[in-house]
Amino acid sequence: MNEQQIHDLIEKYFLGELNETEQAVLRLALEAERSYRDRFRRAAAIDAQLRHYWNEDIGEDENSRPFLPSEASSRVSSSSESERLEPRLPVTASRQSIDARWLTIAAVASLIAVVGVLSSGVWKASSEPTVAHSQPESTTTPQSVDDEPVMQNSSEVAWLVTGYNHRFNEGLSPQNNSFEKGDYELTDGSITLRFDSGVDVSIEAPARFTVVNSLRMKMDAGRARAIVPETGHGFVIQTPTADVEDLGTEFGVYVSEEQDVELHVFAGEVNVHTANLPSRRIQEDTAVHLTSVGTKHLSSTDDVAFTTRSKIGYQRWLADSTARREDPSTLLYFDFEPDADAPTLLRDRSQSGLDIDGQIQGCIWATGRWPNKGALLLERAGDRVELDVPGTFDALTISGWIQVNRFDQALQAFFNTRDWQSGEHHWNIQRNGGMSVGVSHAYTIHSAQKKVPLGRWTHLVASIDAQKREATYYIDGELAQQRKWENTTSLAFGPCTIGAFGTTVADPAAAHSDEQASAGESSLRVESVRYNRELRGRIDELSIFAGAFSAEQVKELYEAGNGFD
Repeated sequence: MNEQQIHDLIEKYFLGELNETEQAVLRLALEAERSYRDRFRRAAAIDAQLRHYWNEDIGEDENSRPFLPSEASSRVSSSSESERLEPRLPVTASRQSIDARWLTIAAVASLIAVVGVLSSGVWKASSEPTVAHSQPESTTTPQSVDDEPVMQNSSEVAWLVTGYNHRFNEGLSPQNNSFEKGDYELTDGSITLRFDSGVDVSIEAPARFTVVNSLRMKMDAGRARAIVPETGHGFVIQTPTADVEDLGTEFGVYVSEEQDVELHVFAGEVNVHTANLPSRRIQEDTAVHLTSVGTKHLSSTDDVAFTTRSKIGYQRWLADSTARREDPSTLLYFDFEPDADAPTLLRDRSQSGLDIDGQIQGCIWATGRWPNKGALLLERAGDRVELDVPGTFDALTISGWIQVNRFDQALQAFFNTRDWQSGEHHWNIQRNGGMSVGVSHAYTIHSAQKKVPLGRWTHLVASIDAQKREATYYIDGELAQQRKWENTTSLAFGPCTIGAFGTTVADPAAAHSDEQASAGESSLRVESVRYNRELRGRIDELSIFAGAFSAEQVKELYEAGNGFD
């Protein structure tokens, strides 16, 4: 494919007109050719800014427009030759409630901007915006939220991605997790904001800060860590002594109550702008004091001192894990944390009294959803966990986190009973990522309407009510399938397996002959179990709860276990 065709695909991408085949072609082209990646970066930066511009309140004067970075091409050209860029949908367009005619203008403007950038690579910067100080009324935000904003509005600049034990000062708080331009004070806990430009900023209390626009915030006090994607190049954190400008980075800023400022560059580079001084470029793995007269180097960066979305998510999960153990409705809880004294046992952490420890066959202890979280890797023939769940149930909920690495079989077992006898539940994943699930003598579902993706942690839930004769399945907190059935069936497990399907078979070689049998006895046949449908991936956390969870409860489960990178 020639150069002009690739340029056409880039333009179509930012208009949302690429089909799946064209997306694959563009991705391969970006991986193969740096010039295409540079062109895509320039287009992404301008597209993000124009979309934000057309979402601003109509009637603002020229001096209050959002900052459009000048010479966008020079700001992205420092990326490594070996960098691979995965195209992703523009961050802001789908998150705003935009009048249709302005959305059309924004799309056309984006296309014109892309063409202009491709030919010249230069846009002139506009003036910095004037900060509008808003004071929302809400004082406390929920313990956990999803990646999507709870409330969407045209004046929103950022939204709360995740948080733990977070509380804001009254009058300086967001409204329904939505951050407009203005001042905020975080008094407790930690949060991660996502700006319209795609930048994630994680903040720890106590902190006072100002949201200026999608590419700028101000830190008056506290710690903030910015992780900046391609669409956020040029993001600035303003401090009392200097402005820190991203050049494709991950960096942290600390401002003490005495206005002492530290900068820690964890990856990439930043520019430091101080009044009446030339800009200074700070390289990665460098920490400095920022003063009005220059910089003073510190001994090393301090990664532990600055939180991230992942760290906040892990804190939230730890609290939820403790609550799950103590919840009387928890029948079985595998947190997939290894027991140093019994590495081949998967400990049941629930307080149900059933003590359903799993027996690990093969498998490798590995990293789970967070760097310090455990999981089991199932990679070789025979890898599985065997357990036995006694009793029958009128209603229950099965919840688990899974990462599928590849599809080696037509079906791969997530959590199946042995043999699939009446009332027993099976959960298999099809080769295309769809589900093959059901309760024996009640219902079966074969569906690829929602799929389990490869290489990504995914949350699976089955909520089954045998009294109502209704089963509902969820993937990542969203409804995947629902099925009703007619006959009366109690739910059961018995011997079952995580990561494989066991079938009981007669072993003729071990059978006693009729001659060896005592008078009046039939021949004895020894049974064995054969396993197939072996999973190739990782499993991290599996629970069984008494009762069928509602959609709201399932969403809470997902949010409590989400928040990883």
